[in-house]
Amino acid sequence: MSTGSWSRTFAVSLAAIVAALLVPAAASATTETFHRFEVVATANYVVNRDCGDGTTVQQRVTVLAGHEEESESGTITLDSDFLTVFIRGFDCAGNFISDSGSGPAEFTWSASLQTAAVTGTITLRQGRVVTVDMSWEGAGAIEATSNTTTFPGFTGHFMSRRRDAVATGTVVVDGETLVDSSTTNAEIETLEDTNLRTSG
Repeated sequence: MSTGSWSRTFAVSLAAIVAALLVPAAASATTETFHRFEVVATANYVVNRDCGDGTTVQQRVTVLAGHEEESESGTITLDSDFLTVFIRGFDCAGNFISDSGSGPAEFTWSASLQTAAVTGTITLRQGRVVTVDMSWEGAGAIEATSNTTTFPGFTGHFMSRRRDAVATGTVVVDGETLVDSSTTNAEIETLEDTNLRTSG
């Protein structure tokens, strides 16, 4: 056998050995998937509370309601509805108020972001009990955003969709109705993250 033929034979054999060694390594590579999806309906109100002596005080009330779910490689790790309420402003004694609370609730929404609704009762940090019964009606076009981030071993895709809305409903604090009206300062939004990580 000539030196050239032997070299070619050796090179082919070496390539076969390397390929055989690489197959198990490639086969051992794993891909992990993380997925998060969230729907949030927001309503902002400005309320003038009657103090009963001919004066009023202004308070701002924000209601956030929604649904969140997460999964890792197909296994669900979170699936829940929530309600959050913020109250800011002054009481009739002139004291500044900045109170909030969050808890589980019953929330529904449509994939078109045309409708959403929430009912629930939560306790704020300062101990007041708040009951919310509110619905949203989508208005205008849907605005969508999509971004993809990639680097070795990772691909992340983020997508959001939002729509202006009209919110209508009630917010009752310790048995007293604080909100019973509609607001156009409202929206319905979805946020979705899908991440792929490859290792090995």
